Amino acid sequence: MTLDAETLLKNAASSGRRRSLTELVIQALSDKIDRGEYAPGAKLPTEPELCTEFGVSRTVIREAVASLKLGRRLIARHGVGVFVSDDAAQSVETAFIDPATFKNSMHVLELRIGVECECAAYAAQRRSEQQLKALKQVYASMEVASVDDDAECARADFEFHLAIATCSGNPHFSSLLKSLGQEIIIDLRLKHAKADAKERKTFIKRIQREHGEILDAIEKQDEAAARRAMRRHLNESLERYHNLSNARAE
Repeated sequence: MTLDAETLLKNAASSGRRRSLTELVIQALSDKIDRGEYAPGAKLPTEPELCTEFGVSRTVIREAVASLKLGRRLIARHGVGVFVSDDAAQSVETAFIDPATFKNSMHVLELRIGVECECAAYAAQRRSEQQLKALKQVYASMEVASVDDDAECARADFEFHLAIATCSGNPHFSSLLKSLGQEIIIDLRLKHAKADAKERKTFIKRIQREHGEILDAIEKQDEAAARRAMRRHLNESLERYHNLSNARAE
């Protein structure tokens, strides 16, 4: 007999592993949508209600809901609440990005460009051999991440940027990235969640090449090259958001 996701969630609730709990909540909510307990167009229970139902923190609920929004299963209506999508199969990228999430992702990217370019330069200047080895290991783990799992790819991407912050020798870079972790992962999932498999593979290959250029500059201790490589990498994402914003306005 196979346990449903809600039973698994109750069994795992005391583990304290936020990532596992988030994945279980995602599955539990998806099951409820599939069973029609949350019908198309229905409003999702509030965060406190979901926290009580599943026995998890608000952070877990927020991550699960954010994931389902990115997967087109839920839609946020600013100032009203979160609703089950009427059309879970919609493929237009901007259709499932609510305005608040869209604008916040742009703001986070602007902040990251201002911070991470200098962070990469300091990483090139200060990194130790041990830190460089750890950065290479994170880079290698990105290459084996499942292309079909946008959540796994997004988390591996975030870990790479966090490893660069560690190489900088300035703990405040790491602290800042960690404090923005949820927002950064939402942005990364927006980038990694391509509807077309071929497009997703091409995108991930390009992103990995960009990461490789940053890694190469840090290894060579070329501060200017590291700064440029990071700016190119992050600017591409920001330009993409600007293009989507312009398309919305037309």
